[in-house]
Order: sequence, then C-alpha cells, then structure tokens
Amino acid sequence: MRYSLRNRILNEYVIPIGILVQQNLYNWNNRRLREEVMSPKAQLGGIYPRSEQLIELTRSYDRAKTDLDTVKKQIEQDTLELVKLQDDSGFETFSDGAFAWQDQLRPIVESLDGVTTGTRYDRWFDTNTFYKKPTIAGKIGVHAFEPKNFIRTDLLPRTKGWKVTLPGPYTFSELSENLHYTSQSDLLSEIAAAEHEIIKRLKDAGVSRFQLSEPCLVYRPYREQALGKAELDNALAALRKTVEGIQAKLSVHTYFGDATTILPDLLKLPVDTIGIDLFETDYSKLKIETTKKLALGIIDGRESNAENPEWIAETTTRVSKHIVGGDVVLVPNSDLKFVPRKVADVKARALADATRLFEERR
Repeated sequence: MRYSLRNRILNEYVIPIGILVQQNLYNWNNRRLREEVMSPKAQLGGIYPRSEQLIELTRSYDRAKTDLDTVKKQIEQDTLELVKLQDDSGFETFSDGAFAWQDQLRPIVESLDGVTTGTRYDRWFDTNTFYKKPTIAGKIGVHAFEPKNFIRTDLLPRTKGWKVTLPGPYTFSELSENLHYTSQSDLLSEIAAAEHEIIKRLKDAGVSRFQLSEPCLVYRPYREQALGKAELDNALAALRKTVEGIQAKLSVHTYFGDATTILPDLLKLPVDTIGIDLFETDYSKLKIETTKKLALGIIDGRESNAENPEWIAETTTRVSKHIVGGDVVLVPNSDLKFVPRKVADVKARALADATRLFEERR
C-alpha cells in the first residue's frame, strides 16, 4: 500500500485526499551545506525534470517557432545546473539528468537494429507521462551510436563518477511490442546481448556506474497473473547476461511495486547494488543478509511534497536495522521527472543532507 512507509514515521499526518503533509518541511533544506563533506551514499538517476524554460522551448520547437540550437543550448544549461546542484550537495557519482531523452526507452531503441519507436503512445506505469511503445520487428542488433545520446560526458566533471540509467532487459521487453521472436527467452537473450554491448561502449566512454531499472518485475497490474518462477528465471538470466564481464559498478533497481518476494533472487545477481522502492516494499518484514549495497528508494518520484532530511535519515536508520553485512545507498524510488524541477531540486538536496545526518548517528 502506498505511503505505508511514511505513515509509520512520527511528526507526519495524512489529509483525507491521501497527500502526505510533513511538518517543518523546509527547516533542514535552508541550512548551509558544510564544506568538503562528501555524500558518496546518495545518488540520482534516470530522467530529471526539465526547467520551465526548457519545457517552453521544446513546446515552441514542436510548433516550429524555435530553432533546435536554442533548445540544445537550454539542455546544456539545465545539465550544468544539475551538475552544480550535485557538486554543491556533495554527491560523488553524477547523473547528467538525461534532459534530451524523450522517454526512458528511446535512446536504447535508437541504438538498435530490428527495433523502431513505433507510432503508439502508452502510459508510463501509473504516472501522467507517456512513452512511444517500441516495435520489435526483426533480429535485434546494435549499430553505431554516439555516447552523448546517453550521457553528456563533456559537461560532467572528470573527477567524479558518471552514472547512466537504462531499462533492464525484462522491462524493455514488457514495454515493447514483439513481432519477431517466438519465445520470451530468445527475446530476453537478444535484448540482454544488445544492452551488454551498449554498456561496454558507454564504459569505454568513461561511464563508471550503470543502473538497470526493472519496475516490471514488481509492477504487474497489466498482467492477470503474478510473476511465475519460469518467467522470473528468464528475467534473471537476461540480467546476468547483460552485466557479464562488465568491469563497472552495476545496480538493478525495482520500483512502483513490492520487491519482498523476489529480493532473495535479486541479491544473488552479479551486481554490487540492488534497489527497492520503500514506498511499496514493507521493510519491517525483511531480514537481509548480504554483502551487497541496498539502494533505498526513499524519496518519492511521484509525490510533489518534498521529504524532510530528518525523516529520511530516521527512516534509513530504521531500515538499516534489518540489514546484516551490507551497506545502504539513498536514492529516489524512480525517475524524478514526474515532479516539477524546483521540487526535484529540494528532494535532491534533502537526500544529500540526510546522508550526513545518517552518518552522524551511526
């Protein structure tokens, strides 16, 4: 049930329409950040919301009233502003915000043979955003592509780690229309091989961390049956094939659903981090023994009220008591593109502040 996590925390209440209101919301956010304090256990990922200026320019461009160069300049400005926010907040691994991405699948689709963007728009899970549903009409392969289609390495600091977020092979397959492959295992295997190649090329371009997002492993209202063992095994095999032999930091992140039942299987994957959505997963039922890092989706990408750093740190402390042997990373539960830019900025700073509060209390 959504908001079950927040409802367990003191100093909060829920008004009848279901929107959570937190007390003293901005007290912590107004504090000056302490100098020379890193927050390596906080990360952003996925698509960050565009500024109002970029939104207006892209709309104007769609109406043929603005040229593409003007839009590109604003994309660069948005990217640089996010880089500054992460630098000022003490992030160690940087995301470029993916401001040029049309949706979470598009850069992958545009790098593949045998796959097109199609003409049909589908809703992105239970959000008010949409994506162009890919059509798989032939054998999947990877053609030449520019790394800057995935990440603007020219705008990121060389002294920091760079992170790219990609849809996992299972989620990519579930959100696509397959007109070519006759078995799910063959389809997943080919997607995995293609994503493996894309990751290799991006690593050669300097990317050091990759997040594979697999919401379809836990979000399934569009399917009549729960995820069965055979299908889960196929999905896990595809993830293993995707990351096999890649010398980089790798994570698999689930969101928009409860990861409790599949978490033991995810923890066996050859990646260093597993991510869960704490707004959907009841951590009180978990006892996790692992040497991996747990990425806690602890700020809500679908909620416009920003989380208090004190609340984030307190919740992290409670969750950490259910983890033996591993460490935690604090992350959004999903892309932050679903909230306004100013809200996302407050959430990102709160995440960084919370990491320091958590460390002080350990």
